[in-house]
Amino acid sequence: MPDRPRLIAWVERGQEKLLTDAMKEARLTLTAIGSPSSSTADAMSKSFNVARVDDLRQAIQQEEVDLLWLAAPERLAADERRLIREVGKTTISSEPRPVAIADLLMNPREADTAHFVPLFRRSPGYRSAMDAVEEFAPPQCVVVSFACGAGEGTLFARLFDAMDMLEALCGEVEGIDAALAGPLAAVPESLEDLHGHMTINVRFVDNCCAGVSVSDCAGSWHRQVTLLGGKGRLRITDTGDESIGADGRLLNAHNDERSLTPGMLVGMDITRLLENRDAPATAPPPNTARLLALCEAARLSCRTGQGETPARLLEMLSKP
Repeated sequence: MPDRPRLIAWVERGQEKLLTDAMKEARLTLTAIGSPSSSTADAMSKSFNVARVDDLRQAIQQEEVDLLWLAAPERLAADERRLIREVGKTTISSEPRPVAIADLLMNPREADTAHFVPLFRRSPGYRSAMDAVEEFAPPQCVVVSFACGAGEGTLFARLFDAMDMLEALCGEVEGIDAALAGPLAAVPESLEDLHGHMTINVRFVDNCCAGVSVSDCAGSWHRQVTLLGGKGRLRITDTGDESIGADGRLLNAHNDERSLTPGMLVGMDITRLLENRDAPATAPPPNTARLLALCEAARLSCRTGQGETPARLLEMLSKP
């Protein structure tokens, strides 16, 4: 990996701190910046004193660049996604790609478009707690709370990350019952348009249940996962973990002294990706098809007010 990997960022207004923190953490050199909004691209290029990129296709094809970051939650056209895969440049995205499960079912290679960041499974807190997670397995109940504020991501991104965590801890989801609250007058037709606060009750095939709370209107970044079971309680955050035995005794506590911002977490993911530090056997990538089905089941449940089954949704979408 170069001493200072070269980055092109595709951003929206309000993501300045996210970008700055990631660049500092991963020791990146920003070579150009672009945005879906021409005025934002102009302002950001002047603010960071780098070249302005007016077209995403141009950014994708830039030579002498090590990394492309799709930070803006913009839907990509099919030809843009295909171009990203053909060029083969390391690409990360703050939004799940693709955003629609139908695209993935038509072409499984869509899952290779970009690496989703930051993923909770790659956070320092979760990685340090992996031995404790094994000790507490299998959990009987899991509580996930992921939230962010302006410029830190979307509700869809927080939902995708939460579903990835549930599948990793509890296995196959059997049923989902969700509700959406907040500024929207109605539940939107697409995952990328979700906004506000969502709660989800989750039932698994095995003897396990879960509660999920996700929000993009929380003011600031927060990620916490709690496992409950016969051995007690294990609480995990981005920076550490704490385990309490069934008898109430403190078994273990570990916490990083740094207060990690979402940009710093993205920077850590970037470093691992560029150094190929995580082998697939120890850090498998998200199962995008399954996770999009879970997210879509949650969105549908919010619309219908009824429980939804991800397996049924996948079966319906895969029919010709």
